[in-house]
Amino acid sequence: MSKVVITWKAFGDKPEQGRFISSVGFETEFKIAEADVDQFLNVVYRTTNTYSGNLWDIIQPLLSETRTHTSLSIGDEVEIDGQVYICADFGFEKIEDVEIKKFEDAVFSVTVKDKVNN
Repeated sequence: MSKVVITWKAFGDKPEQGRFISSVGFETEFKIAEADVDQFLNVVYRTTNTYSGNLWDIIQPLLSETRTHTSLSIGDEVEIDGQVYICADFGFEKIEDVEIKKFEDAVFSVTVKDKVNN
């Protein structure tokens, strides 16, 4: 089993309060191997944008009653067994591999950091 936490950071029902954060957490019926992380993240993204599928059946009952949407967007995060992945301009990036820039109250830009070889 793997522990998964999805955190929406960019939007919410109280924009006057600035950035709104909402999360859901659950355990999968299987262990998500490192080799399968990208595929799982793509399923999470598709599920939260189409509101359908087996994963949606797990997520939907866990959502806050005040949640205004569930579509993942830039700056939102998915944590799998303690490793955080951030929804980037294209796809997902490991949190330690990215630089996050915040513009205004709730708009994020996520870019891969330059890596230095030792």
